[in-house]
Amino acid sequence: MPEIKKFLNPAIHTSQRLFLPVHFFRPILTLLFLAAIVFQTAAQDQPTRRKGSRIIDDTTKQVYGPKTSRYYYEQDFFYNRTVFSTIDTAIRNFHRWTYVQQNHYFYQDLGNIGTSMKSIFFKPPTLIGATSGFTSYDVYWDAEKIRYFDTKSPYSNMRVNLGGKGRSTTKITFSRNIKPNWNIGFNFRALLIDKQIQRASKGDRNVKATYYDLYTTYETPDSSYRLFLNFQRAKHDADEYGGVLQPPGVNFKYGDYFSTDAQPNLHEAISEDLRMNIHLYHQYKVGSALQLYHIFDRYRQGNNFVDVVASEPDGYYGSFVNIVADSTNDYAKFKALRNEVGIKGNLLKLFYNGYYALRNVSYTNRGGEFIQNDYKASESYIGGRMSLALDSIGELGGWVEVQQNGNYRVEGTLKSKWFEASLKQMQYSPSYLTQSYVGMYNVWTNNFNSTNMTQVNGYIHYKTPTFTVSPGLTFTTLNNYVYFKEVPEASDTVQKVMPYQTSDGQVIVSPEVKVSLVLARHIHFDAQFMYTRVLKNADDAIQLPAVFVNSQLSYENIFFNGNLDMHGGVDFHFQSDYLANSYWVPTQQFYTQRSFTSPSFPLIDLFFSARIKRGRVFLKYNNLIQAFTKEGYMATPQYPGQRPILDFGFDWSFYD
Repeated sequence: MPEIKKFLNPAIHTSQRLFLPVHFFRPILTLLFLAAIVFQTAAQDQPTRRKGSRIIDDTTKQVYGPKTSRYYYEQDFFYNRTVFSTIDTAIRNFHRWTYVQQNHYFYQDLGNIGTSMKSIFFKPPTLIGATSGFTSYDVYWDAEKIRYFDTKSPYSNMRVNLGGKGRSTTKITFSRNIKPNWNIGFNFRALLIDKQIQRASKGDRNVKATYYDLYTTYETPDSSYRLFLNFQRAKHDADEYGGVLQPPGVNFKYGDYFSTDAQPNLHEAISEDLRMNIHLYHQYKVGSALQLYHIFDRYRQGNNFVDVVASEPDGYYGSFVNIVADSTNDYAKFKALRNEVGIKGNLLKLFYNGYYALRNVSYTNRGGEFIQNDYKASESYIGGRMSLALDSIGELGGWVEVQQNGNYRVEGTLKSKWFEASLKQMQYSPSYLTQSYVGMYNVWTNNFNSTNMTQVNGYIHYKTPTFTVSPGLTFTTLNNYVYFKEVPEASDTVQKVMPYQTSDGQVIVSPEVKVSLVLARHIHFDAQFMYTRVLKNADDAIQLPAVFVNSQLSYENIFFNGNLDMHGGVDFHFQSDYLANSYWVPTQQFYTQRSFTSPSFPLIDLFFSARIKRGRVFLKYNNLIQAFTKEGYMATPQYPGQRPILDFGFDWSFYD
């Protein structure tokens, strides 16, 4: 059994504040100090007017920059529409550095960066075949969409986010062309996140995560052959604290979740997630109307949960114990090997594609050292994609895929400057985790049917130079939906959380409107208002907030001949109270429950961002309301959200 760091419980000293909390003024003073430095630097950059002759020194002029280091995505190249993008130097929303903020609060986590996450609203899967079922760290894996570069000089970028109370992330990017037709590069990311509940000292980690990828792209001088190759690896270690402890016999109130004396339920539990993928795409171009291609992917995911038996409060895991031992060691491994071969090309304004794919998968699950599940399967797919450019309307796209077991997907999209619409209809397999699992606190074997899903989405756009409005609607139906649920107390089983399949369907409708308004040229107001109704909800499997709001009021401007670009303002998020999904630690799954209502809460953040030449910097004060009320929001039941705190971050790009 691996050694597990002992939990420390230091004394915490608090002081009574008569008026505003002291830490409320720190971001204001810091902003003023930063502004003084910025304005001084920008002023020094102003050209000095001199009389008489002038000497021009071209050798000091910087030739390379964001426009000489362009990037693109493999998907764009696949559709024969390679679109080069320049390096992003904008500061708008540069301050949104956490994964929840970057995803517009559509996800719930465990109240800290790098912890398990789940989409609040139903999100269609990306695969119709077998999956592992361990998805709570998918957001961190999917966030790193590999960019391929065409650089005229070596390009590198470093972004560092220094959040308060030991919450820091670092990302390093490097890319360069060896030859005009050959590029290499890598990305590295580290998450070092301290505990926010009973943090013993600096470096007392809640999450330690590292990610890196290596990539290259090459094409022959005549452009007849093209290759994309990359390797990705991510290691995620999370210290599971199990939510805030409610001591028995104590009159525990909602405000106690946010007290500095709050204690965790777990002290020794650790979740580990390791993922690796090798990806190869290469094609031979016969002509614009015909290209032959092959795609290879080898994916591996390992998930491990360890804990010391009896270190948790009585009844926290339920009364089920599958293996008698002094420690928990549950392990699951999923592997997938996929090969796709096909043809594609352009016929005037029509892009077409047809393919055949073979995917071999395996799943191994072990509870302790003695009980084990092993499954293997071979999946065959046939499908095709199309895209049609319509001059008067926009672009029409489609994708059809069929699996040999009857699973399928049908997708269609229509995009233009006036409206956009999409349709997704799928039948997809339940995950291996929901079908079969054995562990210290859980065991089940199921024979769930495939889930059927239909989702229709549409927006109408009206735009003027100062005003944009986009009303829209998302309509979703589900049948045979598989989900995790808290086991009723009257049940014969003694397990607390298990997977279920609904006896009937679900119907969800979400009208929304997006608004953008410019006032006095530099004042911007952006908002998204969403209202959701679950019209049909078999077994109460879907729990959603009725009202969901994101908005921002900000001021942005450029000073000193473009040397200073600034953006500052207020972010606002609100969602109405609802029975949010709880979190089951041993399998890292979010599950439905009926006992805890997450109350509504206005989440307000203050921010200031600036760009000075090739560097960007931000300051952000999180959760202003809690600084006054002493009560905050609940990210997940029993897991309080981010407390009032100041964050700072910057990035810098180099082009030589």
